Formats: sequence, structure tokens, C-alpha cells
Amino acid sequence: MDTLARRLGVTNGIGLGWAYPPALGMWPADAFLLLFVWIEVVYPRAAVPSHIAWIALAWSAITLAGMVCFGADAWRRSADVFAIYFGTLARFAPLAIGSDGRSVVLRPPGRGLITVEATSFGMVGFVLAMLSTVMFDGLLGTQAMAIVHAALADWMTLHPLAGGYILGTAGIVAVWLFFFAAYLLACGATARLVRDRSTHAIARLFVLTLVPIAIAYTVAHYFHYLLVQGQLVISLLSDPLGRRWDLFGTATYFPDIGILDARFTWQLAITSIVAGHVMSIWLAHRIALREFGVRGRAMAASVPLTVLMVIYTVVSLLIIADPLVKYGVSGETY
Repeated sequence: MDTLARRLGVTNGIGLGWAYPPALGMWPADAFLLLFVWIEVVYPRAAVPSHIAWIALAWSAITLAGMVCFGADAWRRSADVFAIYFGTLARFAPLAIGSDGRSVVLRPPGRGLITVEATSFGMVGFVLAMLSTVMFDGLLGTQAMAIVHAALADWMTLHPLAGGYILGTAGIVAVWLFFFAAYLLACGATARLVRDRSTHAIARLFVLTLVPIAIAYTVAHYFHYLLVQGQLVISLLSDPLGRRWDLFGTATYFPDIGILDARFTWQLAITSIVAGHVMSIWLAHRIALREFGVRGRAMAASVPLTVLMVIYTVVSLLIIADPLVKYGVSGETY
């Protein structure tokens, strides 16, 4: 639209030319990421095709409005949650655009995560949101969440709709803030060890090394879901808006839930989580060696974040394993 307007003689295109407020940074993208996860896991009618269509239209309108007001580049860098999300994942990829902007170069996986650091503290929040939102989705299927629901059963009965919204919203935000606090605590410990960097500087320096963990847990948590629920595309082709159409005769197709067995799913989850955490620890150590030079100092600087990653590994595996554990009445497991 902007290009068309310029070709028609409008010098400044359709943009208003407003300056993006520096104080906002990337926090709008953080908020949008939490919002989209809220729609996915809390909003009860998120799977209704017509609702998805309206959400897509609303997001398109917000994106276009943001680009018109602040410019396409500024909006994509600071508030376009999908551009930032997939751009962050792309830094892990073994393929990248060359310096000339036209060639494709091959690089070791994860190399793009250690060549730059987070440009703002909002980016720190965004990466931690990538981690926490997937973990929150996993937590919803655990015994711990079932206990929470049981404890609030009476209140939920009196306020079923509001209760679900409040509990889900509070859970998403609480898990994100908990991750934020844990990460800043580890960065604060590193800052005390190296003494020449602030906690905020350490946080921006190392946060992209957490991306392999986010990728690993996404694979562990969603791979089976993708293969099973992804088959619903077949039925949706015949009824894309939930209007009880049957355009191609596939509206009644039911997913084959036996496409993967539990053993393969569990092995894939363990492999991806462990591999992701190993990669993250290795990347963090590479950054520490580059920034702090002396091997002993680099090792000391890596310890707090390594401890945090190990704890996260344990918690991730517990969440993945929880649905496979059967709890007895007295609390024993078998």
C-alpha cells in the first residue's frame, strides 16, 4: 500500500511519520506474545474457525495501523511479535543471509545467537516469555495444576467463566515474572563475580543463549500435538469457518491419534530437552570466553546461568513426565 501510494505521487506514502516512543522499546511485543498465548490456552473458544478469522483480522488491522503510524521497520523491530519471534528463531538456523543481502551462507547451528546481544531489556523479557509460555502450557496438564483447580473448586463453581479467565491470566503472567526474576537473580550473581558489568548488561549479553532451550521445549511439547491435531486441517479444508460445510467431503475426518506411540514421544522429548540445554550451556560458555577472556574468570561467570539451566532442565523433564505418572490416593506414585 505504501509503495503504491508513492508511485501515485504521494511523496511520504501513507505513513504518518510518527517517532516510535523509545520508552516503549520491545515491551509491546512482550505483551502481544503473552496475549496470543492467552488466546491459545485460556480463551475457551480459540479453536472456533470464525473466531480465529476475527483474531487474524484484528491483528492485521493493528499491524497495519502500527506501520502507518511509526513506519514498517520500527514496528517490525519493536512490536510485531511474529517478526521478532521468527527472527529470533532464525538466529539458531544453520542458514543465514550473507552480508551482501543476496547470498545464503552456511553456519554452525546457534552461531547467530552469539554474534549479537539483545538490543534492549524488552528483548530479555521477550526471550523469557518464549520460555515461560511454553512451560505454562505444559503445566496445565500436570497434577500440580489439577490440585490448584481442586483447591479452588468451590469458587470456580460460583464463578466458572471469570474463574477460568482469572486463573489462566494470573498463571501466564506469574510464570513469566518468575522466569524473569530467576534469570535476573542468576545474572546478578554473575555480575558480582565479574565485577565490571551490571546485572542488566549481563542479562542482555546472555539471554539469546536461552533460545535453544525454548526451541527444544517447543519440540518436546508440541511435536505430537502437531502431528495429531495438525490432521484437523483435512476437515477444515471442507469447513474452514465452522459453518457445517463439506466442500470436499472431508468435514467428518477424525485425526489418527495412534500415529505416534507414547515411547517415541517420550524419547523425543528427553532428547530435545537435553540437547537444547547442552547447546545453551555451550553458547553461554562461548560468550563468557569471548567477553571475559581468562578461562577461570569465564568459567566463574558461567556458573550461575549453568545452574539455572540445569534447574530448568529438571523442571522441564518433570513437567513432560508428569502426565505419565499415576498418583495413588495416599500420594504414592507408580
